[in-house]
Amino acid sequence: MKDWEIRLPENKRARLGMGRPTAELVLRQSGGDSRRRIPLAVARRILKRNEDDSLYPLTAEELMALETKVERVCCSQRAEDLLNRRGYSSEEMRDKLRQDGYSKELVDEYVRRAVEVGLLDDSRYAESFARSKVAAGWGERKIALALRGKGIDIKELEDWPDDMFSHEDEFERALELASRKRFSEKNRFQKVMRFVCGRGFDTGVAYEVARRVCDEGT
Repeated sequence: MKDWEIRLPENKRARLGMGRPTAELVLRQSGGDSRRRIPLAVARRILKRNEDDSLYPLTAEELMALETKVERVCCSQRAEDLLNRRGYSSEEMRDKLRQDGYSKELVDEYVRRAVEVGLLDDSRYAESFARSKVAAGWGERKIALALRGKGIDIKELEDWPDDMFSHEDEFERALELASRKRFSEKNRFQKVMRFVCGRGFDTGVAYEVARRVCDEGT
């Protein structure tokens, strides 16, 4: 009997939405079996390698050495696949890899190296995200809140594009959005205020827009 076993998750369990499926690595030792969860991609690659060469690995020690090597490769490939689809903040990438079952130490190491070589750049990501949301009609407050949810504090970004959020630009964008919408006469001012604030603009901008809309009867 082998010194180790890898157990893949049942398909039914994966379909029931019980979290990201992982595999179980079982090491048989004299003091009893030890078990731990490993990423599914890592488990499948090890099983494929063992299937291709049934003589390797022979021992639990060899299996652990192989698992460490394969996990590092799979973690990098998973991150590259994610980055090929869209940009990620450092914290988003860290969360994605941890959800897949990769160890905290390995994920932290990958994110650190990715930041060093420029694969992950929170300033670049924040600017790209902000520009896309400005085009979608979001205000600065809503954008900043969304970035905080992605682990980015705009106060810590040296290259944060302040020109994108001047008071004049925020007012013009908010006024354009409000001008496209019809508001009933009852509580018109308050409705415009709620609408503009709901799009992520600050109350000062919302007040000026509401006053302009009501004065002009837009």
